[in-house]
Amino acid sequence: MSQLTWTFALTSTLVVALGFASACGAIRGERRPAPAAATSAARPIRVAVTTAARGPVERTFEASGTVRGRNTAVLTSRIVAGLREVRVRAGDHVRAGQVLAELEDADAQATLRRARADLQAAVAGQEEAEHAARASAAAARVAGSAHVRMTYLLGQGAVTKQAFEEAEARQQTTSAAQALAEAQVRAGLAHHDEARAAIAGAEAVLGYTRITAPFAGKVIERRVDPGSQAAPGMPLLVVEQEGPLHVEVAVDESHANTLSVGTTAHVEVASADQEAEGRVVEVVPALDPTARAFMVKVELGSAAGAASASTAPPQGLRAGMFARVRFPMGLEDRLTVPVTAIRPSGDLDRLFVAEGGRAWLRLITLGQRQGGSVEVLAGLDPGETVLTAPPAGLVDGARIEVRL
Repeated sequence: MSQLTWTFALTSTLVVALGFASACGAIRGERRPAPAAATSAARPIRVAVTTAARGPVERTFEASGTVRGRNTAVLTSRIVAGLREVRVRAGDHVRAGQVLAELEDADAQATLRRARADLQAAVAGQEEAEHAARASAAAARVAGSAHVRMTYLLGQGAVTKQAFEEAEARQQTTSAAQALAEAQVRAGLAHHDEARAAIAGAEAVLGYTRITAPFAGKVIERRVDPGSQAAPGMPLLVVEQEGPLHVEVAVDESHANTLSVGTTAHVEVASADQEAEGRVVEVVPALDPTARAFMVKVELGSAAGAASASTAPPQGLRAGMFARVRFPMGLEDRLTVPVTAIRPSGDLDRLFVAEGGRAWLRLITLGQRQGGSVEVLAGLDPGETVLTAPPAGLVDGARIEVRL
């Protein structure tokens, strides 16, 4: 090996060793000699500091879920018919009862006309039966009176037995005719009711040819186009009801006793860059035996910090988005620092502590973040002085001056 190659290899080894030793010193929090640039007569950098202290921190557990609308309706067809018109597209706002699509209704119209014709025939038949019943009732009254008279005259010997028998036969015949007419009237009434029911059924089928919005909301999906053949149960449109959104969260069974209706929660939707406060509105008691979890519904309110979950949710949230929900578990005493003090570098979290008029870099392990503070699990002790907002160009060992 040449002298030049050997010298280069030795120099590289020394640089790596010195870098490793420096990193180990930062992890342990050891004081290191300040670099030459830091020991020069450069003007100290003015910084703001705070004292790391322990205090009550709300403990939480996190679960993932999906943003859902207040109500989501999948509109389907109830009959077999061609799709004549679709009046809306995905994203359109609709009113309750608004016609969204129409199916071909020629068959339904024909059925309705036939039912109405049957009703007219039933009405005419009923009127005829009622006229016949009135006539037969009158004839029965006349025959009954004649029979009474003939019975009296027969007892007096004033008429023959044959004349009496003829009167009795007429009375029985008219009574039978009256009973038949009354039966026809009842049949006419039944036919009338049947015709009305047929009209109601035909009108219902005709109504099935118009697909209407069940509530005010927004069309989130259109699955068909004009000319398609609809069949019973075939999805046509999906409508989401206007109103507060909610997140459906699968919560592990170990937290079953920590949640109840009214519990507050913090919701974060990364894809929409939104955070919101929510409130538990439903805890489904049934447990999923596969996932060992139960369903919790969290209604969303306004942006983080809102006083009530009854206000409108943040703009930009839509049904189907992935959300992370943090539920409270009580307070614990933890060491915290301002979030602005953290200077991440790759997968490492760092901050600067002030000691001896210099800023010393410290590698730390972070816990949960709450508002403007973050929990420090390791790498920092209570009472140490932390730079609250270290400048971007600050280096380990730089001279600093605390800003009052």
